Amino acid sequence: MKVTRTDDEHLTIEMDMPTAEKLYEAINKRTVDMTNGAIELASLLQEASYDAAHTFKQPPHAFDKDHPPHPTPED
Repeated sequence: MKVTRTDDEHLTIEMDMPTAEKLYEAINKRTVDMTNGAIELASLLQEASYDAAHTFKQPPHAFDKDHPPHPTPED
């Protein structure tokens, strides 16, 4: 994990996916004992982990009037 102070009010935290997942899972298992800041951190880590793992890209021209037909199970 790498923590970088970008200015007086901001930090950047870099960590690999397995570390982030372990951390947010550990915090989420003990939310009763955690502070709001720790729970918020777990939420942010979980969201960032999900965003990093799921790279859906909208097909080009998906909402154009004359877009190419989308593939269907019948094709």
